[in-house]
Amino acid sequence: MAKVRVPRKHVTADEAAAVLSRRLGSDYKIEHNGDQRLMIRKNPLLFAQVAIRDEPGATVFRVQPGGFVILWIANSLTTARKVADALRRSEEFRSI
Repeated sequence: MAKVRVPRKHVTADEAAAVLSRRLGSDYKIEHNGDQRLMIRKNPLLFAQVAIRDEPGATVFRVQPGGFVILWIANSLTTARKVADALRRSEEFRSI
């Protein structure tokens, strides 16, 4: 599980979904149900889950590969890694 900490506080799931949609492109489908969790899918077997949590002075994204245990390795090397990198490199979350 990757943990990405950004200096901007109170990042919402809608903001994170918009940034990921822009950075990952149309190959990935981003879903959220109103809480602070996102599901990013490349296909039914390759997906990652993101939990968003506020901490003092920052927002923390916990990126976890999804799927069956056997697929965790593939998901952690592909989808979850791309999602974590997109969040880590995002300029939108650098402002305080």
